[in-house]
Amino acid sequence: MADLHFSKLNGQGNDFILLDGVNQEINLTPKQVAFICDRHFGVGADGIIIARKSNKYDFKMDYFNADGSVAEMCGNGIRCMARFLWDRGITREDKMDIETLAGKKSIKIELQGGQPGNIEVNMGQPLFGPEQIPANLKGEDEVFGHKILAAGQTFTVNLVSMGNPHCVIFVDSSQGLKKIDLGKWGPVLEEHPLFPNKINVEFVYVQNKESLDMRVWERGVGQTLACGTGACASAVAAVKLGKIKPGIVVVNLPGGTVCVNWPGTGPVYLKGTANYVFDGTLFNI
Repeated sequence: MADLHFSKLNGQGNDFILLDGVNQEINLTPKQVAFICDRHFGVGADGIIIARKSNKYDFKMDYFNADGSVAEMCGNGIRCMARFLWDRGITREDKMDIETLAGKKSIKIELQGGQPGNIEVNMGQPLFGPEQIPANLKGEDEVFGHKILAAGQTFTVNLVSMGNPHCVIFVDSSQGLKKIDLGKWGPVLEEHPLFPNKINVEFVYVQNKESLDMRVWERGVGQTLACGTGACASAVAAVKLGKIKPGIVVVNLPGGTVCVNWPGTGPVYLKGTANYVFDGTLFNI
């Protein structure tokens, strides 16, 4: 491939390389994706997004984790994609439907002074069945309060699919959340035999009925500063367990804050900023 022009954006520190596959043909190998995302030898990012034309909707999102693997979608990433499409002048619409491997996601850009402010995504309905996560469990309609053993420690897990799989674990204190060794427990839980496709892991502390603190280990990436689908999954699990009120909840992440809105049924809405960082060129990638 010749020189590759890119933009870098982030949502609450969850950073992505954005590529324009609408106006040119772009195909990357897993090895190329991993190289570009490498923070020492490449640009550095949690993932790569190629914006493409769609035969069904306005655009299509191809998302790749930092290790080169394909993921169904990314909540922060799709908001960054909407900002990228606007900033590049590929569209000037403040509403768009984007095709993902997790289905259609509808976007609304809130314009402030003619420029993008908060960006809201209709993330679709959460799924709870073991076969929808997926999880190697039978005879269960939902998986909440399920105990598993990982590397000699017992965890109480709550499973939610937001188009991609999430394992939400609640902790009792803010200090306890800070002390979690994500580098140790994240990969152990991600690759637990309960999860045939691996899983994203969220540790969550409930501040009050309208606010959560969350840390995340992302499947195929590692520890990140934020995760949009993870914030949604955490809020949904907290509502299901009666830990917070249905409706709007503020989710505090190491990289910033997002708002999740779920009334207890129907689709989940995710809102937050998507920030432009810089443009660049990769030579002879």
